Amino acid sequence: MRLYNYKLLYLALIPFLISYAPARSETITYNGGPQHTGKYNSSPLTDQGKLKWKFAVEKGISSPPLVNKGVVYFADWNGTLYAVELSTGSEIWKIYVGPKGINGPPTIIDTIAFWGCGEGSLYAIHIDSGRIIWKMDADGVKAGRDAAICFPPLIYEGRAFCTSHDSTMYAINIQNGEVSGRFHTENGMCASPSLWNTTVFITDWSGNVYALDPVSLSEKWRFKAKKKIYHSPAISDGIGFVSSHDKHVYAIDLTNGKELWNFESDGPISGDPAISHGIVFFNTLFSHLYALDSKTGKVIWDLASEGKVYSKPAIAGDVLYFGSGDKNLYALEVKTGKILWKYQTEDMVCYPSIYNGNVLFGSGTHLYVLE
Repeated sequence: MRLYNYKLLYLALIPFLISYAPARSETITYNGGPQHTGKYNSSPLTDQGKLKWKFAVEKGISSPPLVNKGVVYFADWNGTLYAVELSTGSEIWKIYVGPKGINGPPTIIDTIAFWGCGEGSLYAIHIDSGRIIWKMDADGVKAGRDAAICFPPLIYEGRAFCTSHDSTMYAINIQNGEVSGRFHTENGMCASPSLWNTTVFITDWSGNVYALDPVSLSEKWRFKAKKKIYHSPAISDGIGFVSSHDKHVYAIDLTNGKELWNFESDGPISGDPAISHGIVFFNTLFSHLYALDSKTGKVIWDLASEGKVYSKPAIAGDVLYFGSGDKNLYALEVKTGKILWKYQTEDMVCYPSIYNGNVLFGSGTHLYVLE
């Protein structure tokens, strides 16, 4: 009878135990998450976008914007990190970290932003105050070499994995900034690691794609393109889609590194692919946007515009957003490529992202937000 009463007491306490259980940490990552699909969990902006606000910087927007809990985080070519209110465009804080600029936004976990910079350092920054908690310098910094950490780290199992121009991927304890492991590549790197199942994927300027064990940092397999790879693998259904300066997009079986198909475009590819609805989207350096069948690599539709552009498309729902060198942001139907609307700015449009029906992007010396 006593045991039965204990059971009743335990059952009665379950709701309270659940309510007081510690919450899981939430990681906020640009580019649609650690598989870099470019697909955002947001309602799309389907009608003509109207300017909500624009925020001016000194030397141009250098990074994709990342939104977390109503705050936009981005950087400029002057080497300054910004936190700005999404609702008003008002600056909350900014930090100057060096003249070499910052290519990427942070990765945020709980109240800490992990942010790499062109000087070759990874910072842990408190998102409320902008206070620097710790700073890790890449080995190349100490040797006086280029060691830029261009894009945000992958946070996995308590470690930050980041790549550097000094040909090293670092595994860093996110609590104290201490390096717990290194993986050396053939050449420099300028892309965030991707994650699928329990494997980390990185690329380098010699055209290699590496599959790594995240614990031992041992190499599982390697794939090689003909020229440089500047971008992260985009991953869907166990396939990695990789773009190269050899004008090709490659579809790779992530279980063994074998090529499934490749597609040759009309020029160097300026961003990593985006994936949605069984379609792979990517744009070349000269603003030619392609949509390929993800299983076969066959062209479904394509759109040619003018001018250079350096970033990938972004997707929300059935709408794809494409920044062009012709100074327009395009909103397109995902399946057909039909232009729904476009918004003109003063310079090339780069790095679109979507948050709660808002479209954010950089153009020249301004960050734009449309609603």
